Order: sequence, then structure tokens, then C-alpha cells
Amino acid sequence: MVPTRRLYQINSSRILQEIRQNRGKSRIAIAEDLDLDRSTITKVVRQLLEYGVVRTTGKFHGKPGVGRMATGLEIDPDFALVLGIEVQTEIFRTVLVNLDGEILHTETCAFEGSDLEKSVTQLIEDQIAKARGTGKPLAGIGIGLSGIVDPYEGVILKSNPLDIHEPLALKKILEKRFSCPVFIENDANCCCWSEKAFRRAPSDRNFLAILGEFRNIDIQNNRISGIAVGLGIVIRDNVLHGDSFTAGEFKSLLYREDDPGRSQFSISDDEAARLPGDALILDRVFREVAYNISLLVNTLDITRIVIAGDFVRYPEAITAHLDSEINRNWPYPEEKTCTIVFSPDGEQSVSLGAAGLFIQKLFSVPEMTDHIDEPVGLILLDQILHRCLSSSLR
Repeated sequence: MVPTRRLYQINSSRILQEIRQNRGKSRIAIAEDLDLDRSTITKVVRQLLEYGVVRTTGKFHGKPGVGRMATGLEIDPDFALVLGIEVQTEIFRTVLVNLDGEILHTETCAFEGSDLEKSVTQLIEDQIAKARGTGKPLAGIGIGLSGIVDPYEGVILKSNPLDIHEPLALKKILEKRFSCPVFIENDANCCCWSEKAFRRAPSDRNFLAILGEFRNIDIQNNRISGIAVGLGIVIRDNVLHGDSFTAGEFKSLLYREDDPGRSQFSISDDEAARLPGDALILDRVFREVAYNISLLVNTLDITRIVIAGDFVRYPEAITAHLDSEINRNWPYPEEKTCTIVFSPDGEQSVSLGAAGLFIQKLFSVPEMTDHIDEPVGLILLDQILHRCLSSSLR
């Protein structure tokens, strides 16, 4: 039997999620659609209204009938802000967004040196000061970076670009310093979270994000110029991390062992350094990406590919290669249907996705995510209220 407290957390989170996904829905309609007692809805909604995360809106027009129309409910997007951060080898990118994902402030600043903990701490202090300037509290922080990340514990297990070779418990360090919930995630996976949080397509339960960035790829070895590609994979609506948290790590099947370089592709370091300006090398890279992706798309029945990062600047070339390779790999006479879209987030794909990760967790339901002990939904909301918003929201 589910303990009473746990049941309350689950039902409250279901209600919170329902309000977010159906803006303007009434209490009566929520009770009917979630098969919950109206008394439960009344109790939970009263609490959410007191917190300020939910507000009333216009009359609900969802169902026909006679009688007085009920008042609708919606999430107040200005309840609090969320900070999203992308860590690269030379720069940080940040966004401050409301709960609708609307960007209030964005910034790019230099990452000098190799002390990630110290640099991120200073960055967050600066961004918290900017959040205070808006008059809105900061609910939490999402961070995306290249490497192998345990997102549940918030530990960076390894990152070759960032020269991290021993586990770094960044989440624990930052939460102790700032008394604010923090989520850490692989950068390509952040692009998946952005789609789930802000551009959800209900039919796309299996999709794939390709994050391609032209940047310095090694913080230790003279900041070598090149290209970095990572994959984010969503299967049955869950971001795939893998048992070792290495899902999405990419190295081309055409990589040449006889001429090893730091590139993930068959091109040499010298060729990689000429990207993106050399059109011929760039075309080779796009063709190689498509060659590798085609098997995943067809084997896993991927229905949508999201292109993010610097790759969005080359839609025609990437689309042509993906369409060609996917159908060449497809074993049936009918064409394989896979929609290719380009993220509108531009250079903020990872930082906005990191913020989207936090927002998506806030509106998730306990025991309905891929990790049963995740602090999501009402549990996360309670942490926010008690740890970092108590002075301004209660």
C-alpha cells in the first residue's frame, strides 16, 4: 500500500502537471480527467495557489454544457526563474528563463583556466545577482557539459574536453554553496530536455538530438580547434542514459585507427581545425554523421531528428545526407518516415535545454520517471520553497 504522504505527493504532482499541459483547465475537468475526488483537487489547488506557482485565469471552455462556467487554472510563469548553463572548454553560456522558457537574460563569458568548480561557482554568483535585479527569485539551476555524467547524483564521471578524469560531485558542491536545487546533465541530452519541456510533440516518443559544435575540444592540450558531436536519445519518452551513463557518446564507425587524432571522425586534426570554413571537409563530416545515424534511426524506430548547436546553420546539406543514408539503410521498399527539424535555440541550445531539464523535472510525477527516487514534482517544489524561496514566497 502506498503511504499517505507519498500518495499525496504523486497526486499533487499529477495535478500540477495537468495544469501545465492544459492551460486554463478547470478544477472539475481536472478531477474528471485524473479520476480524483473533487475534495482532493480543492485541497491541492488551494495549496498551489498559496505557493504562487498556480494562478486563476479566464473561464474554462473545455466541455459543452449548461450552467455557470468554471474558473480555469494555469501555471504562473513568473513564479520564479531558472538558470541554465552550458560549459564549454573556453566559454560559458547562460540563460535566465521563466517557467514558460521565455529568456529574460542571456550571456556568454570566458572560461579561463581549468578549475571548473571555482569558475562555475563565480558564474552562478554573478547570475544570481542578475536574477535578483529582475525582482524574481531563482528556483534552481541546470548545467549541461560535454562528458559522462550521472544525472541522478549530479556527478561528472569523466570529461576529456574539460580534463576531468576523476568523479566530480558538482551537484553536491553547488547545492551546499547556494542552497538551491541543481541538475547536471550531458550537453547533447540537454537538447532533448529542451524539446520535452518547450516543444513537446505527443506522437514523438522516440527521437534523437544531434548536437554539433565547432569549438576548441581540449582544455589541456593547447585548446585544439575542432568539432564536437554528441547524441541525445529519447526512447519511449525517456532520455536514455545507459547503465554506465555513456549513452549518446559518439565516435564514427569510419574513424581511422592507423591515423589517430582527437577528432571523432575519419578526418585528421589538421582537417578538423579548418572547420567550418572548408566546405569539402564539412560535407565529409555531414555525410559521416548521416552514415552513423542511419542505423540508429532505423533500428530504434526514431521518428524525429533534432539538429542543434552550430549544425543548424547548414540545414540543406545535413538534411540531404540524412535522408539519403537513412533510406539507403532501410530494408523495406517504402520510404522511411523520419522528420528532421532544426532547433530554434541557436547557440543557446544547451543552456536553454539545461533550464528545460529543471522545468521538466518540476512538472513531472514521482515514480513516473526513469529513476524512481528522483526529487520531481511536488517533492522538488517543496525543496524550492524550503531551501531557496522561503523568504520571498511564504
